[in-house]
Amino acid sequence: MAEERKACVSPVTGFLQNIDLVRRQLRDDSTHRKDNETFDAEKLWSEMEKIFKVISHEATKISLAFCGSPAPSDKECSSLFSQAEKAILALVSLFYTLPASQGLRLIKSTKDTVLSLLDSMRELISNIQEGCAGNQQQLQSTGTVWQDANLFASMPKNDKDAVVRELKTCSQLIKDALEEIEEAIEGDGIQDDLCDLDEEGGEEGGAQWTESDKALTKPCVGLIKTTKSLIKKATDCVQSNGLTQRPMEIQELDKLAELSERLSPSVDDLIMDLYPPVDLRKVQEKGKTLFEIHQTVLGFLRSSHMTGEDDQKWLEFLLKANQHNYDNILKVT
Repeated sequence: MAEERKACVSPVTGFLQNIDLVRRQLRDDSTHRKDNETFDAEKLWSEMEKIFKVISHEATKISLAFCGSPAPSDKECSSLFSQAEKAILALVSLFYTLPASQGLRLIKSTKDTVLSLLDSMRELISNIQEGCAGNQQQLQSTGTVWQDANLFASMPKNDKDAVVRELKTCSQLIKDALEEIEEAIEGDGIQDDLCDLDEEGGEEGGAQWTESDKALTKPCVGLIKTTKSLIKKATDCVQSNGLTQRPMEIQELDKLAELSERLSPSVDDLIMDLYPPVDLRKVQEKGKTLFEIHQTVLGFLRSSHMTGEDDQKWLEFLLKANQHNYDNILKVT
């Protein structure tokens, strides 16, 4: 069987080299996208859906060809991989026709979905090359290609949906971080998974919060709760009021996503410095960073098309909550 499969070494290697080149180009994408006044979004998504299905079909053909014996001949391999390459190049070419005027976050979301499909396709062919043909690993990687091809159905097709998806992901990360620090507070700051190991392999005694540390955690948690409320309100605003008809509206959606993606890392940084032993100076610095991001996002939302008169009350409330919690951090530190 091993000798039979050597016939396809060259076509398989060539396919992997080509798909690697395409993946690198996509990841390092700095292509200048020209605006297209006649751009037809419906046509693009219709064509892209077809190509996703073609790639899934080609993956199935390749997988089936390598499931039994004898292995495909060199000529058969060339034909199989040629068809798959054509579909991949068609997909990438179509992706590059998506103009920047449709939204940077839409482009990013689409690129991530395309890359996910190419990555799973590469894994399938790599498994075949490594001698996994016909085994469970090949079947699993074939299934992964199918799953990634099916992602097209739920993939955002406009910038608003792309931004909403990003905000929801950010919201979940912040929610998880808040739950983590609240659990730590219940345990007086001891986190088993954060304990260091000494040289003999034993755990050092976990440091605990002092009374002054505990006093500091309250406004910090309050600040993080403000983050949680802010990202939820921002998501609601985009869902209810976000528009994609004019360039300014799309630019504002992209800007909100850009500002909001700083929230989760800043929350994580603040939480890490809250664990004992606590460095008051660092906590104050991280708290200030998060406070300033809140101010920026709230100010941006207030002046954007995504908020109106009905939103002023909660915007003002969060501005006051943000200032109140930060002032209390300063008092304690």
